[in-house]
Amino acid sequence: MLELSRTFKRIPLLGLLGAAAWALFGCSDEPKSNDAPVAAPQSIDVQVVLARAEQVSTPIRASGTVAAMQTSNVTALVEGPVDRVFVRVGDRVTRGQPLLRIRQADYQRRASEAEAALRVADAEVVQTERAFERVLQLKERGFAPAARLDEAEAARDVARARRDQSRAALATARQALSDTVLRAPYDGVVTQRMVDEGMFLNSRFSMGGQSSALQLQELRVVAAIVAVPEARVSELRKGQPARLFITGQAGALPSEVFIINDFIDPRSRTVEVRLPVRNPDYAISSGVSVVAEILIDPVNAIVVSRRALRGESANPHLFVLIGDVARRRAVKTADVDLDRVRIVEGVAAGDRVILDPPTTLADGMKVRVRATDAGSRPAAASAPGSR
Repeated sequence: MLELSRTFKRIPLLGLLGAAAWALFGCSDEPKSNDAPVAAPQSIDVQVVLARAEQVSTPIRASGTVAAMQTSNVTALVEGPVDRVFVRVGDRVTRGQPLLRIRQADYQRRASEAEAALRVADAEVVQTERAFERVLQLKERGFAPAARLDEAEAARDVARARRDQSRAALATARQALSDTVLRAPYDGVVTQRMVDEGMFLNSRFSMGGQSSALQLQELRVVAAIVAVPEARVSELRKGQPARLFITGQAGALPSEVFIINDFIDPRSRTVEVRLPVRNPDYAISSGVSVVAEILIDPVNAIVVSRRALRGESANPHLFVLIGDVARRRAVKTADVDLDRVRIVEGVAAGDRVILDPPTTLADGMKVRVRATDAGSRPAAASAPGSR
C-alpha cells in the first residue's frame, strides 16, 4: 500500500513537467513570428551618361590692370625758373607741341655773345689768311725767310681753329635757347603737372630744385598687364588671340599675346603677360582693371557634365558605374564652360558616369540605371565590369 501511494503522488509532478516541456518546445511546424525573414535593401535609381572625348579649347583667364604704352616724366633740358606752362592735366598733346618754357633772357644773351665771338673769329681768319698770302709772295721772290712764312701759316691755322670753336659755341648756345621750351616727345595725354610758373626747374637732379616737370602717357595704344598662373604658362605663345574685358567698356575687345615675361613671381606663382589694344579715342584710361581671356589651341579631352561632380572644388570626385556597382573616383578637372568640365585625370573615354549622385551613394553600392543621355548608347549595352 505504501508503494502504491508513492506512485500516485509522483503522477501530478510528471504531468506538470510534460506540460511545461510542451509549452516550451511544442510540436507544431509553423514558424514563430520572431523568425520572419528581413527584406533586402532596395537598389538606388541613378542616371548614367558616357564620358566622351572631345576637341575642347579651355581659355586662360587672368586679371590685371591696363597700363599706358609709354609713361614719361619729362623736363626741360636746361635749368632755370619756369616762365610759362602751356598745358594742364588731362590735355591731349601732339608730338612737338610746346609744354612749358624756361625764362629765356640768360640763354638769349649767351647766344648773342657766341654770335659776336664768331664774328671776331671770322675777322681773325680773314686777317691771318691775307698775311700768309703776302709772306708767301715775298718768300717766292726771295724777300722773306722761310721762318717768317712758317709763322704766318701757324697764325692762320690758329685763327681757323678759333673760328671753328666759336661756331661750336654758337651752336651750343642756340641749342640751349631752343631747349628752354619743353616739347612733347610723342602724342599723348598730360597725366601729372609737377611745376607752376616761377618754380626753379633743375635738370641736373641736384638739391634745391624740381627735376620732373610733367608726366605724359601715350594712350593711343594701351596694354593689359595680367598675371597668368604658372601651371598654364606652357600653353602660352606670342600672337595667341585673346579678348579683353575692360572696366567701363561695353563689350570684349580683341587683342593678342604680345609679351610673355620670363620671370615667375615666387610669391604669387604667376607670370606677367602683356596684351595691347588700340585706343584711338582715349576711351580707355590707364589703371583700370581688366580680365583677359586668352584662347588656346584645342586639345583632345574627356568632358563630362558638372552635375556628376561632388565634393569640394579643390578635391572633387564622381561615381562611375561598373556593372551594377557605383565606384567612387577622385578626379582632376578644368573648366570648359558653365555646364561642362574637362577631366584631366580619373576618368577614361567610354566610362559610365553617374549624374546627380545621391548624398547616400557610397563606393561599392549597387545601383539601378534609370536613364541615359540621348546622345550615348544605353548603359545596359556595356559589358558588366568593363572599363
